[in-house]
Amino acid sequence: MIKKIHIQLITCFTLLSGSAWAQTGIGTTAPVNKLEVVATTADPASSGSAANGNLRLGGISAVHVLDFGLSSTSTFSWIQARNKTYGTNYILGINPLGGNVGIGNSTPNSTLTVGNAGGTIPGEITLNPTTNAYEGGQINFKRSLTGSTVDWSIDQYGTTAADARLRIFNTSELNGLIIKENGFIGMGNISPSVRLQVTGDIIANSIAGSSDARFKTDVAPIYNPLQKVLALRGVNFNWNTSAFPQRMFSDKRTLGFIAQEVEKVLPEIVQTENTAEGYKSVQYDKVVALLVEAIKEQQKQINQLKKQVKKLRRAH
Repeated sequence: MIKKIHIQLITCFTLLSGSAWAQTGIGTTAPVNKLEVVATTADPASSGSAANGNLRLGGISAVHVLDFGLSSTSTFSWIQARNKTYGTNYILGINPLGGNVGIGNSTPNSTLTVGNAGGTIPGEITLNPTTNAYEGGQINFKRSLTGSTVDWSIDQYGTTAADARLRIFNTSELNGLIIKENGFIGMGNISPSVRLQVTGDIIANSIAGSSDARFKTDVAPIYNPLQKVLALRGVNFNWNTSAFPQRMFSDKRTLGFIAQEVEKVLPEIVQTENTAEGYKSVQYDKVVALLVEAIKEQQKQINQLKKQVKKLRRAH
């Protein structure tokens, strides 16, 4: 009876000691940490280099495994979820030494690398929509540590199919760029009615318009060009910036035409926005052709007057 009690006390003491101070070793007889896993031979299904330490979840016969390891050179450590059969077919790889993450890539060279360089594992990312009925996937860019004041976002948004658009913006869409599903692009404008609609000024070295003869049919001369020019009214004006702040009009005094007046004379160069307001714009570059023909007509009149003056001088 005493011997039995003695054995039970020894067993109890051993269990208490183990729970308080024991280290468990797998692949080592002298573990230093609570749990230490050491592999002394290379894993044939890994990257090919001998591993100093490797913990595998998945079993010998598992198709996919989760590995935790450190290479023998200590230059690359990993947490890998991968296909066991193919050492480089990584589903997920994390390099704790550099903090890089690779999806389908065993050696990520940036914070996040998706796919491999050979293209056998495509670098594709899908962003699913949010619970908000109008918002698609979104990427947010936090502002830089210096030199920036706002964050930027790229997302998809739209209350209807006609309204759906890809957005690149910060505090407001008016500060960014949107692409509608029909391919129309707006810069500072959320409802572009043409291929590219810019709210604000544009500065460019040159802007060329298509003008090849092969693009045109039903070509005809401009009739009564001088009369049309005389019917136009050029004006100086200020933009109504207070009533239309979203249009980002310049605060400088400028000159031009009134679209409604031009439409009565040259309707072919006035464009009406496909919106409820139906704001109008003038294709100012088209006026050049009219001015050329007007100057030519005026020159004919001048030449005729010169001939008449010569006749009068001869008569006297």
